[in-house]
Amino acid sequence: MRHRTNTALLEWTAILLILASVLALVLQLVSYQNIRSNLQFGMTIADVPVGGMSLEEAEDTLTQVYATPVELHFRDEVLFLEPAEISFRLETESMLAIADTYRTDTSFWSSYWDYLWRRPGDPVIVPIVAEYSSAQLRNFLVDLATRYDFLPIPPKLDSRSLVIVPGSPGYKLDIESSMSIIDMALQVPTNRRVILTVQDSSSESPTINALGAQIDSYIEQLGFNGIVSLEVVDLLTGEQLSRNQGVAYAGLSIMKIPIILETYRVLDNEPLEETAKVIEGSIVQSSNLYANILLSQIGNGDKISGASVLTSNMQLLGLANTFMAGYFDQEGDPPVVQTPANQRTDVDTDPDAFMQTTPEDMASLLTMLYQCSQDGSGGISVVFPDKVTQKECQSIVNLLSRNKIATLIEAGVPEGITVAHKHGFGVGDTIGDAGIVFSPGGDYVVVIYVWHSEYLEWEYTAPIVANISRMIFNYFNS
Repeated sequence: MRHRTNTALLEWTAILLILASVLALVLQLVSYQNIRSNLQFGMTIADVPVGGMSLEEAEDTLTQVYATPVELHFRDEVLFLEPAEISFRLETESMLAIADTYRTDTSFWSSYWDYLWRRPGDPVIVPIVAEYSSAQLRNFLVDLATRYDFLPIPPKLDSRSLVIVPGSPGYKLDIESSMSIIDMALQVPTNRRVILTVQDSSSESPTINALGAQIDSYIEQLGFNGIVSLEVVDLLTGEQLSRNQGVAYAGLSIMKIPIILETYRVLDNEPLEETAKVIEGSIVQSSNLYANILLSQIGNGDKISGASVLTSNMQLLGLANTFMAGYFDQEGDPPVVQTPANQRTDVDTDPDAFMQTTPEDMASLLTMLYQCSQDGSGGISVVFPDKVTQKECQSIVNLLSRNKIATLIEAGVPEGITVAHKHGFGVGDTIGDAGIVFSPGGDYVVVIYVWHSEYLEWEYTAPIVANISRMIFNYFNS
């Protein structure tokens, strides 16, 4: 009897357990059916976790998340871009349709089995599908740039110090780059923060053309109604500045530069002491007598022949407007020498018929002299390869550096700056100075001629040349 009672108890216990299991399965099935009607766990749409949400809940969440403004940083300014401003729209219908296929295309019982065993399903990622108006975004950024870009301030001339005052840098929005970065921020639900691309736009460095404009402005302010011709050559870059080019001027004592060059050309050796004194006196003392002695040596005892030889060799160097038809202080009727410059009918400085040049010819000669002295290159070395050496060119430049007058070009540079130059004065209507300036910011050639139909007052004219020289020096050393 005891054995049969125990068996019945076990049978009922088993039946109850089976019923409980069936009930649990039914409850789990009902629960799973409720869950299966929503999006599966682990699913993200447009990087937003939506697992377990209904389609309606997911749509509301996505809309809310992607409606948040994008934070824009323009340097120190913080602004906000509302997605609606650029017609931003999520394609929620198509994204949710894709998400729903993962539920309907999966086997019910297979998924239910995984659910019972609490097996996580594979993560499901639905990428974002959205659109907005690129044109509206561009317009937004253009307006932003209009309000916040800062244009650089260009350099300008200080009219009192004649120093070129550097400008200040600016900055501007890089619209194309910023559009790309904003596009990425619009595609994510978090960290919708953008550092806009802002390019520094440095102030323009003064150009040699800007220097020319500033010199023009300076001369215009003076009300000077004569002629100022200028030639500047940057000896590092070769860049040139010309004003009133191709005007024939009296050669003045500036013609002693080609005379010294010709003297070294005819010398086979170092000049003897007596000749060296004559060479030095021609430049440092600006002696016309010594210059005529050198012309005589160039012409084998004939000054006029020496002038003719000099003219021919200047032509070989490409100086088409430079000639000597006689010697210094010569009297009498000079021969008629025609050049492109003195044949002009629009401008006439009444140049000396015995010797003429142009600022660009003298600038070209000084440039060749500099090149020859530095490394034996340039036109002088090409035209007279065995006649004029680098050492001789260096001697000429050194001699020109000893011409100290403390005015004209020299007065426009700081003390201690080497200026290898030769100046000249006409019969009251012309002043000229031509030289090489060795400055910390770069070496350059400068030739300045000033002419007026009436008498040139030295106290008025010399400062004009000095101030132009100062402006040029400040340009190279700003």
